[in-house]
Amino acid sequence: MIKQQLIHSDYQPLANEIERYFAQSSTILQDDRNTIKEVVFNNETLVVKSYKRLGWFRGLIYTYWKKSKAWRAYEYGLKIAKFTPKVVARIENFEPLLTKNYLICCKFEADFNMQAPLFKNHPNKQTIFKEFTKFVYQLHQNNILHQDLSPGNILIKKNQQDYEFKIIDINRMHFKTLSLKERAKNFNKLWANDDDLALILRTYAKLADLDVDYFVNLGLGYNQQNKTRKIRKRKIKKMLGL
Repeated sequence: MIKQQLIHSDYQPLANEIERYFAQSSTILQDDRNTIKEVVFNNETLVVKSYKRLGWFRGLIYTYWKKSKAWRAYEYGLKIAKFTPKVVARIENFEPLLTKNYLICCKFEADFNMQAPLFKNHPNKQTIFKEFTKFVYQLHQNNILHQDLSPGNILIKKNQQDYEFKIIDINRMHFKTLSLKERAKNFNKLWANDDDLALILRTYAKLADLDVDYFVNLGLGYNQQNKTRKIRKRKIKKMLGL
């Protein structure tokens, strides 16, 4: 059984033959746990994310108790359309448990992602950080919390006058009024150095009319906690040979 949801019937032929289109595409954007490819359909370039094939246990969970990652990403994409590439469709294959699921989006013509200003010494990184902070502040003011706000999940396009941002990998979202601590903690997966993160946090505090020193120290603390936890986890995996 196949379940589909589309924004328009024009995409129905693509949804019906998604496995063929995906297999024939040679433009791979990511190939690890999940695979992301560009697919051309009716002269339009789309991005298709194929989530990792589920085993029987996870298939059972996502069939009866939890919404699939494609389902959540599609629904969330409609809900936060201003902040993410336009979603087109979701497809779920059941045999009879869920095994494969796909998300189709319009391609956002990004020039780079957040890794460039954070790790590659981009010449306009301070401007990018300030504009990115305004973008995140808009997310928070709209009660949107992206729980994996990591550099690779933040796409950036250079326009004539400014930078445009979009978030991806949006299946892990919360929609609620955010506390001050949740706002500060939301930056901790950027893996930024203290100087760069302090600039971001300082800019945010001024936008939100918060105590600047307190907010900066709070965010830097969350950032260090995340780094310490990640480094410890890597060391344990290395010791275990994983």
